Amino acid sequence: MIHFLKQRRFFAVNRWLFKFALQGMGFNNWKNLEESGESWVVQNVLPKLRLGDLPVFMDVGANAGEYSDLLLTRFPQAIIHAFEPHPRTYESLKQNMKTNVKSHPVALGAENGVFNLYDRGGNDGGIRASLAKEALETVQSKPLTAYSVTVSTVDDFMKEQSVSSIDFIKIDTEGFEMDVLKGAHDALSKGKIGAIQFEFADIHFARRQFLADFQAVLPGHRLYRILRDGLVPLDLLSVAEREVFTFQNILAWPLTATPL
Repeated sequence: MIHFLKQRRFFAVNRWLFKFALQGMGFNNWKNLEESGESWVVQNVLPKLRLGDLPVFMDVGANAGEYSDLLLTRFPQAIIHAFEPHPRTYESLKQNMKTNVKSHPVALGAENGVFNLYDRGGNDGGIRASLAKEALETVQSKPLTAYSVTVSTVDDFMKEQSVSSIDFIKIDTEGFEMDVLKGAHDALSKGKIGAIQFEFADIHFARRQFLADFQAVLPGHRLYRILRDGLVPLDLLSVAEREVFTFQNILAWPLTATPL
């Protein structure tokens, strides 16, 4: 049977099987927070962190606040800093904001400044706005819309807001995730950041970024791919199983926390 499947005439079948297998391995499960496994992580994994009475979370790339709401459902006493630089999307975030959520109309990156935020033409205010123009150009054929937005860093924000530590950061910045982590260098090196969740997808190919690069900037964390109801440690996978440029959510778990 395997011999026959190797023939060219079965290419379409094998391609379908490949796409089907990817979903079972934690890829392309983006439709909602349950399918992506993000709800499972919030409910079952984050409680294993050593959280105080007032845990501090960051929702970087908060969009309209759906993930912040998920965090508050499980941790009603948490203080959440939600960052959304897109002016139209930020208005929706403010309207949906709960008492414990502090919204910030700025982006986080590797350095301070004013930069262009790009969005897809014909879908302005969507979920794929990014500061990485080259990332959007890999998946968007229409002309891009640009907004001038303020960019800060995690390190500077923590100093300005007198935030001593962050228990958990979720980063969904459409190809700009590495820049956010680079802007948190001081906090990471001093162990002031707990768990981190970030997205990795086809748009990272345009920026020539690999999951190995993320592990290099997170030496104090172990990386896991998030499945619908579990985690797979990336260091147990081959390169071919690990470095796949399609949608996946990654959990970076601190080595000092309870092992998963």
